[in-house]
Amino acid sequence: MPNVHIAEGGTGTQLFIRGIGSGINYGFEQSVGTFIDGVYYGRGRSARAAFLDLERVEVLKGPQSTLFGKNTVAGAINITSAVPTEEFEGYIEGSYDTELEGYGVTAMVSGELADGLKGRLVAKYYDDKGYVENTGPGDDGPMEENSVVRGTLVWDASEDLTLTLKAEHGQFDVTGRQDMITIASPAATGMYRAFGDPNFNADFNYEKSGTDFPGSKAFDDTEANAIQLTADYQWGEHTVRSITAYNDYEFDSVGDVDYGPLSLIEQSRHEKHDQFSQEFLLSSPTGGEVEYLAGIYYQRNNLTSDRRTDLALSALPPTEAFLGGLFGNPPPGGMDGGALAFFDQKTETWSAFTQLTWNATESFRVTFGLRYSDDEKEVDKSSIVAAPGENVSDPFLTVVFSDVGLALANAHDYSLDRSEEHWTGNLNFQYDINDDAMIYLNFANGFKGGGFDESNALGNMDFAEFEDESVESIEFGAKINFWDGRARANMAIFRSEFEDVQVSTFDGNCCFVVGNAAESEVEGFEADIELALAEGLVMTAAISYLDATYKSFPNAACNESQFLATIAAGGARSDCLQDLSGKPLQFAPEWSGNIGLRYEVALSDQTDLTLGMEANFSDDVVVANDLDENLIQDSFWKLNMRASLSLMEGKVVLSAVGKNLTDEKTFTWGNDVPLASLGFSQTYFQHIDKPRTFELKARYNF
Repeated sequence: MPNVHIAEGGTGTQLFIRGIGSGINYGFEQSVGTFIDGVYYGRGRSARAAFLDLERVEVLKGPQSTLFGKNTVAGAINITSAVPTEEFEGYIEGSYDTELEGYGVTAMVSGELADGLKGRLVAKYYDDKGYVENTGPGDDGPMEENSVVRGTLVWDASEDLTLTLKAEHGQFDVTGRQDMITIASPAATGMYRAFGDPNFNADFNYEKSGTDFPGSKAFDDTEANAIQLTADYQWGEHTVRSITAYNDYEFDSVGDVDYGPLSLIEQSRHEKHDQFSQEFLLSSPTGGEVEYLAGIYYQRNNLTSDRRTDLALSALPPTEAFLGGLFGNPPPGGMDGGALAFFDQKTETWSAFTQLTWNATESFRVTFGLRYSDDEKEVDKSSIVAAPGENVSDPFLTVVFSDVGLALANAHDYSLDRSEEHWTGNLNFQYDINDDAMIYLNFANGFKGGGFDESNALGNMDFAEFEDESVESIEFGAKINFWDGRARANMAIFRSEFEDVQVSTFDGNCCFVVGNAAESEVEGFEADIELALAEGLVMTAAISYLDATYKSFPNAACNESQFLATIAAGGARSDCLQDLSGKPLQFAPEWSGNIGLRYEVALSDQTDLTLGMEANFSDDVVVANDLDENLIQDSFWKLNMRASLSLMEGKVVLSAVGKNLTDEKTFTWGNDVPLASLGFSQTYFQHIDKPRTFELKARYNF
C-alpha cells in the first residue's frame, strides 16, 4: 500500500503511515496502533503472529483517536482473525522457498464441538536458512524458526449472550542478521583487514564479514502469549461488549553491533513485557436518526529491559595501547568492559469515549467523537560499568567509559514519573451524492504518549524524558462506483500538523539523541482503483503523492559529515546541531504506487487457474533521520507474480509465488557504525532486503 511502511529496524519493527512512525527507541510508544480482534498491542513483538488465519486486515490512515485511543496519530492497523465455523472444515498447507531453503506447514480445523459450542485450532511452523552469507566466522542470516498455535472457542451461552475465548502461543527465533558494512572509510577498512578479515571489502550484496565475540553468536529469540475473553450481550435493542485481554512476551537477543569482522562491540538484551486491558462498549441500534456508541477502557502494562553493551578494545591493539597511555597503561584487556543498563517502566491508562452519528437525511450524516484519556507512567533506570562477564561496578572501568574518558556510558541511577491528560476526537461529514458515490470531510486530532529514554547511556537528565506528541488533521475524500459497477475508486486529500514530534538520532559514536522535534507537516493525495476489464480480468492500481517535512526543527542532531566539519573548525561533536526545517521525514517517499493484474479462468468443471502480477514503485526514501546522504534508498520498482491451480473443486490448490523478480537490492534500515571517534567515522551499515525469491505451495482443503 502506498504510504504504508512495515519493516524490521535496528532493534524492532518499524510501522510508518504517511511518513509518521516511531524511531528506534524501546521507550517510545507507537505512532501506528496495532489492534487484533479489538485489542491494542502496544509493542511490536506482541503481534508477530498476527498474519495467520485471517478474516480481514484494515489499514486506517490518519488519527484514529476516538475509537482506538492514544498512539494512533498516524493511523491504525486493525486485524481480525478467522472465527470458528458451524460446519466442520479445515486445511493443511505446505510451502517451500527455493532461495531461502525455507519450508513451512500450516494446519487448521474448525467446526461445532457441541450444541452451541464451536471451536477453531490453527498451528504453523516455519524454518529457513536466511539469505545473507557470512564469509567470517559468524552465522549466516537471518535464519528463522517460528512456531505459532492459536485456539478459539465460541459459546452461545444463551439467546442473548455469546462468549469468545482465544488463546495463542508463539515462538520466534532468529539466528544471524541481514546487516552488513556497505561503506567503510580507509581508516576503518585498514583496521578491519589488519585485525579481522584480510579480505574485507565494504559492499552492498548478499555477503557480509561478521565476527561475534568468542563463544557467542548473534540471535534474537521471542516467546509471546495472548489470551482474550470477549462477551457480547444483546440488551434489548442495545449491544454490550466486554473485551478482557492479557498478552506478554519475553525476548533475549545478542547482536554484533560493530557490524564487521572484529570482536569489538556486542550488545545483549533481555526484555519482558506484559499488558492487561479491559474495555466495555455500549452500542445503540442502527438505522435510526441518531446512532451512538460509548465505552470505557483501562490498560496496565509493565516493561523491563536489561541491556549489556560490551566493548573489547583488545580487539584493536594499537588503539588499546594509545588509550591505555591515557589511563595508566593497564595490561592488555584491562580496558575491556561492559555497560549494563536496567530499565523498569510501569504504565497505567484509562479513558472514556463516545461517538454519535446523526442521520440528518437519507443521504447526509454527521459523526462526532470525543475521548478523554489519563496516562500515568513511572520508570526506574540505572546503569553500571563492569568487567567482562561481571555484573558489579568496576571503579576503574567506570572512569574509562565515562564522559571524562571514552564518553560511552556513565553510571547513573534515577526514578521519574509523569502524567498526561488529553481530550481528542473527530468530526466527520458524509454525503451520498447518489447510490454509487459518497464524499466525506473529516477533522481529527490525536496524541502519542510521552515517556522516558531507554537508551540514555550517559544518564543525561536533559534527555531522560520526552514529551507527548500531538496532531491535528483534515481529510477530504470520495468513494465512487462507476462503469455499471465494474469499477471502484477511492480518493483522499489530507493535511496533518504535528507538534513535538518524538525523534531518536544516533550521534555516530555511541548514543542516541532523543527529544521532540518542534513541528512537522504532512500533506498529500492518495487514490486507488479496481477495474473489471473483462470477464475474469481485474486491474488494480494506486498512486500517492506525499509532502512530509519538518516545519520547524532547528536543533536536530548532526550527520557524520557535519560532525567532521565542526571538529575541523575547532569544535567538539557535542557542539554540532543542524536545522532540518523544511527537510523530509523518514520513510516518506514523494511518489509511490502500484499496479496489478489478476486473471481467473475455469479450465474445466473442477479446475480453475489464477494468474496475478503486481509492480510496486517507491520514490527516494530517507532512512536515517539525520538526512545522511549515504543512507537514502534510491527510487525502485519491484515485481511480484503468482500462479495458482485449483483442482477438485477447490479441494487442492497448487501455487507458485515469485517476489522481487527483478532482484532489486534495497534496504529498510541503516546507520553509522559506532565509535566514530576511534577511527570508524564515515563508515555505515545497512539491512539489505530479500533478493529474488520463489515459493511453492500446496494446500488441501477438507
